[in-house]
Amino acid sequence: MTSNDVRITDQDIQDKLTGVLGFTSIDLATSKAGVNWCSNAFFAELNGDPFRLTLVLESGGRTLDCLRANPSIGVKVVPDGFLNPFAQGLGTAVVRTGASEREETFRTLLRKEPQIEPFLSTPIEAVEVHIDWWRVTHVQGGWLPGRVLYRPGAS
Repeated sequence: MTSNDVRITDQDIQDKLTGVLGFTSIDLATSKAGVNWCSNAFFAELNGDPFRLTLVLESGGRTLDCLRANPSIGVKVVPDGFLNPFAQGLGTAVVRTGASEREETFRTLLRKEPQIEPFLSTPIEAVEVHIDWWRVTHVQGGWLPGRVLYRPGAS
């Protein structure tokens, strides 16, 4: 069966994305002054919204420096290898400077991954990522090319 033979609905994409976003680590692609950088971070959805993520980055790190200069970000979540479901997306990142926003990020991350707690006492900044769209791919399931799911209200 080829990818073109598979009928996939937005709900199917949403369901597959929900499974992928249960993973705790996200890869980040950033750029500053024409120099690209990649890194990863612990992440979680804010209020269960797959188009609104939160994460923490090192205060003096290159990733945060890039995002302050250029808030455009590429993301990728690959829980079980590239033959199994994975997701890629594009969005915009913003540092969460308010005390209540930082606390919300910390609580949200701790609920998803309690082992992150020691990291939260290091010099870090809370970040919110607004995802414009996700591309969900599942090679073994016939989703090649991947299927795109847009943030409601965007397309």
